[in-house]
Amino acid sequence: MVRSATENLGLKNCFNLTLSHPPVISQRHIMYIAMNRFKVILGKENAFEEVWRQRESRLNKVPGFNSFHLLRGPQLEDYTLFASHTTWQDKKAFDAWTHSDAFKKAHAQAGQTKALYREHPHFEGFDVVL
Repeated sequence: MVRSATENLGLKNCFNLTLSHPPVISQRHIMYIAMNRFKVILGKENAFEEVWRQRESRLNKVPGFNSFHLLRGPQLEDYTLFASHTTWQDKKAFDAWTHSDAFKKAHAQAGQTKALYREHPHFEGFDVVL
């Protein structure tokens, strides 16, 4: 039976996305999500994105690393919100990376991009529960 996403999620007046199966809720397994939020100065969004595009990533060689995404959020009065989003096997793998030489190398040039955002990035870490 084909049901819309709004029927499956119990939402009304929402977008109409048709699914051939009900949405899948993540199987319980250990995973950790690490995010840094950046308040990028208006007009500097493309330059900020380009820094990330040109960045040499070594994450795919790090034990426990799963995925990376750069997220562009809403444009507010004086900045555009961005977030770097990584998923890890577990918090232990993330913590090990933050204490590694690979982490130091990945962040060695971070000070050169400070002119693109308003303040130091805000870190948020999450244990996946569902």
